[in-house]
Amino acid sequence: MSTNVFGILNTAKVGLLAQQLAIEVTGQNIANVQTEGYSRQEINFEALNPRSFNLGQLGTGVRVVGVERSHDKFLFSQILSEGDNLGQYGVRKDVFDQLEILFSESNGQSLNQGLGNFFSSLQDLSSNPVGLPERSSVLAEAQNLAATFNSLGESLFQIRRNLDATIQVEAERINSLTSEIAELNKAIHANEPVAFSANDLRDRRDQRVKELSELIDLNYVDEMDGQISLTLNNGTPLVLQSTAFAMSTQLNGNNKGFQDIVVAGLNGTSTNVTSSVTGGSLKGLIDMRDIEVTDIKDKLDRLAAGIIQEFNNIHQEGFGIDGTTGNNFFAPPSVTTEINTNNTGSATLTATNGNPSDISIDKFEITVTGSNTFSLNNLTTGLNEGTFSFTPGSTFNLAGGFAVTISGGAAVGDRFKLSVSEDAAQTFSVSSDITSNSNKIAAGQNSSSDGANALKLIGLQSRLSFNSVTHVSDGSGAFTFDEFYSSIVSNLGIQAFSTQANFSQQEGILLQLNTRRESISGVSIDEEFINMVKFQQAYNASARLIGIVDELLDTVISQV
Repeated sequence: MSTNVFGILNTAKVGLLAQQLAIEVTGQNIANVQTEGYSRQEINFEALNPRSFNLGQLGTGVRVVGVERSHDKFLFSQILSEGDNLGQYGVRKDVFDQLEILFSESNGQSLNQGLGNFFSSLQDLSSNPVGLPERSSVLAEAQNLAATFNSLGESLFQIRRNLDATIQVEAERINSLTSEIAELNKAIHANEPVAFSANDLRDRRDQRVKELSELIDLNYVDEMDGQISLTLNNGTPLVLQSTAFAMSTQLNGNNKGFQDIVVAGLNGTSTNVTSSVTGGSLKGLIDMRDIEVTDIKDKLDRLAAGIIQEFNNIHQEGFGIDGTTGNNFFAPPSVTTEINTNNTGSATLTATNGNPSDISIDKFEITVTGSNTFSLNNLTTGLNEGTFSFTPGSTFNLAGGFAVTISGGAAVGDRFKLSVSEDAAQTFSVSSDITSNSNKIAAGQNSSSDGANALKLIGLQSRLSFNSVTHVSDGSGAFTFDEFYSSIVSNLGIQAFSTQANFSQQEGILLQLNTRRESISGVSIDEEFINMVKFQQAYNASARLIGIVDELLDTVISQV
């Protein structure tokens, strides 16, 4: 009899301890109802092994076999895959918003308005070619136009610099997260016995992985020992179990000295992943810096260079009231050259603007194909302009006016870039001859006072000088200066609208996924209150059973 009584006492004891632990788990859930990334925990009970007696077997109570978190791996994988899109679109939206403000017609530096005012001042000059007020007005409006070009060009360059600086910050954030994930991997592996999970550590790790997914594209791999590994979509590892691979930046001499993304590897190796990043805010930053903002700046530079060339060509044909002719109104842009940092030869390239009236404003790249031959690629139009020969050290003409000299030993595959429109918006300026003497403004054509040349200059306002890509010097294009600039602005608006729509859509997708996650893994106060009452009553019943066993023992003792 006493053995059975003590068996009942043990059953009550294990039940009391099990329900106490269940109440603790419920309390943990309630305490973390507002904790981001927390997964509701559930306690699993299992009946203890029964004991045998003459009528068969009888249970001996209950035990806790685990505390599990409510977690849907498939849903978590979906959240990660959509997170990198949200990060990318978020960056694009922010930068396009900034660009829209920069090119807004109401921000006080409208280029269309500047062009309109400039040509309007020329109209006044054509009516009174020798008037000092009219000449002063033309000079002032030309300088205002130059200031607008300068401001827009510099602002676009600064946006690229800011994006480049942000890329370095994002790389540091990624390192911080990957290091923490690796440490959490180690802690989870050390703290998980065979049957129990380190739930809170796993929640923290999932939250860090989710944050990381918004910064960069990820492949998530569950390892057998409870740890995880993370790689980029191209297979470059960021975290392999308890090892994190640091991300860093390095200067790219072929991209204005902006930063490339490099991931450290084993044995001191490293991988340049700049072109391999396919998602997250890092992808958005790289694309905006190297593609979108660059494309807008290139078009603005070509517009500036086209205006300079067209205007100077006509201006040189006229006469100022001081009798001079052949003067430039705007300062002709100089040629910029770049030697590819990966060249294996020792050759250098120099180039000058040998024919400002005819030189192409497109960007070009020379690729050496032999000891004295090269191919010329038009980077603006994407066309190959053909193969040419050269004599090392001798100057030759190229693309309508580049006076080019290749010196030294060129190796096959060496590349050189040259352009007359590079940074033309930032360097756009009125010729020093004109600023120092407005009498040199060539308003006359047959004489210094007939105003005919000013009328020809006004005609540039309606001249079709651009196609959809670049300058057309013979006037057979599809767009005027105003229209080409308006196409830049309208395309920017379309891109901004599209990005806003994609961002809003992505927000909606993630909101839906997070709502589903909350329905599965989130804490419900109502549900936890019910569990608390249930476990409390079970605890009270186990305690009451101990009281009954105590009464039974008292009865037995009193009979002895």
